[in-house]
Amino acid sequence: MEARNKRIRDYTAALGLSILIRWLRRLDYERASVWGARLGRLAYRLIRNHRRRSLKNLALVFGEKKSPRQREEIVIALFENFFKSGFECVAYGSLSAEKKRKYVQILGKEKLDDALDSGRGVIALTAHLGNFLILMTRLALEGYNVDLLVKKMKDKRVEEGLNNLRKDFGFNSIYVNPKIQSVKASLRALRNNHVLVLLGDQRQRRAGVNVKFFNMPTKAAAGPISLAFSSGARVLPMFMVRNPDGFTHTLFIDDPIEMSISGLKKNDVRVNVQKYTDVIESYVRTYPSQWTWNHKRW
Repeated sequence: MEARNKRIRDYTAALGLSILIRWLRRLDYERASVWGARLGRLAYRLIRNHRRRSLKNLALVFGEKKSPRQREEIVIALFENFFKSGFECVAYGSLSAEKKRKYVQILGKEKLDDALDSGRGVIALTAHLGNFLILMTRLALEGYNVDLLVKKMKDKRVEEGLNNLRKDFGFNSIYVNPKIQSVKASLRALRNNHVLVLLGDQRQRRAGVNVKFFNMPTKAAAGPISLAFSSGARVLPMFMVRNPDGFTHTLFIDDPIEMSISGLKKNDVRVNVQKYTDVIESYVRTYPSQWTWNHKRW
């Protein structure tokens, strides 16, 4: 009975995702964004556990520097941004190249080109900030070969739908598990001079490196730095930021992280993971309402 119910739930989820994608592909991009914002405001009221966790994390980080009302406004904005981003992502993929460039401006493209000149690929380090979902599509539009490291969804139908969507948008998926295959595929992508996109802002419970994020202890992924050491690829921080108009975005490409190398591998990994964590923190501080505070980060 339980297995049957699971099959029904999985089928319903896959069907719902398929219908939603078809609907969003027919919508005007800005209308899709508006619908996403509406759903986000509704989700803020209904999804209490994520709302509470977000408010708790904001209180931990900012304390009395932000009033309860300011913290609440940030959480409302992050719920809106999260759902807007998902809706925009699908609608954005159906836009013409001209309109894609109109909605996302790139600042620092020359830094990416310079890093790729080495022929060793680039590790694009990003975070769940702004509409990070369209970062890969925008890079692919400029002719870059882009791979995203992702977790595979449990339901095969849902994962197949999402993977097909990523392919339609011009980039490839590399699954984080199994670990050995993931590392091999990542290194192969870098050898082929691809842009490998990694999200570095979530807590790693087992294999993470001890760092401080907003001056509080947590764990961060060693992967970006370990891959950089193994491949010789540069690590370029890249962040999607939603502009004040609510519809357009800026993709900021920063200078490569200057790697500290002492010869003590374990220490070097820790020091450089802290460096990239500091970069992520600087963007979150600047755009607090665009980061997903509902993560169990600490």
